[in-house]
Amino acid sequence: MIPAMEQNPAVAPDHPYLRLLEGVEFQPVFIMGDHRSGTTLLYQLLNSTGCFNVVTAYHIIKYDEILANHARGGEQAAKEALGREFAELGLAQRAMDGVEVSPDLPEEYGFRLRDAGPRPFLRPANAASLIELCKKVQRVSNPALPLLLKNPWDFANFMHVNANFPGARFVFLHRDPLHVINSQVKATRALFGDYSVYHGMLDGWYRQLFDQPLRLAVTRWLFSGGFGMASRIATRHVARATRYFLRHVDELAAADYINITYDEVCVHPKASLDAILGFLGLQCEADTAIADMIEPRPIQLEPEIERHRARIRQRLQAYIDYFGFRE
Repeated sequence: MIPAMEQNPAVAPDHPYLRLLEGVEFQPVFIMGDHRSGTTLLYQLLNSTGCFNVVTAYHIIKYDEILANHARGGEQAAKEALGREFAELGLAQRAMDGVEVSPDLPEEYGFRLRDAGPRPFLRPANAASLIELCKKVQRVSNPALPLLLKNPWDFANFMHVNANFPGARFVFLHRDPLHVINSQVKATRALFGDYSVYHGMLDGWYRQLFDQPLRLAVTRWLFSGGFGMASRIATRHVARATRYFLRHVDELAAADYINITYDEVCVHPKASLDAILGFLGLQCEADTAIADMIEPRPIQLEPEIERHRARIRQRLQAYIDYFGFRE
């Protein structure tokens, strides 16, 4: 088990350097999509263009020493040490999706939201913690670049995000909700099955869950395959999130958001990136090696989802029709 890595803010290595955040400005671009809708792939593709600063595994795990390491010229050494730690722990891939683990892996800002708990979405009580994270990353990165951010929990919370970050731009990513539900069920079972050391390094709530056998047993029972609870929980979550999107997206200024589908990204990655970069007014010369990052995977529905696919699609019909998803 990986111990908690929280530090007393007053004695954290970054404490003497927090003054460096004064006057730091950043232009946030939020990838907005539900869990397992393809946001990790899009995050990696956009990061590969070199057009953005991003939050990485290093920033999350070594949060309390980001500024100190940079100011002392030790950032690269700290990343290399974290990489060696990953190797010693046998961390090659993330448990839930097989993505390769490294200190520079783009990660979700939700892991650093203060007192976030199991559902780390932005709210008034933790907005300051996100602003501090953004300023830290921007301070040690290229100040001329926009800051690319991702946290699937805020897909059904984007109006609050918009209120807290005036001028932010939103890249909405959408996927057939039946496939999203299916992938959420599989990922959740993988995450709560065997302890993921990597995820434990990122998420304090997850570490604590595995130290509480009774809660862990109940969680595993809820998401087991024998009772159909996992598909019902995932369907309820996705239905709520998609309703929120349909209800509120027109409240955003048309110039502040773009919609793109997972299928578009997979089938036409370059055109999709060009559309997003054009929307943001960015021009990049970097070789993105796009084709190498796309690994199509056949969709095999879990038995309980296959049994109820007609009912699930009917419940999500408005969203399915909005984007023209077809079986």
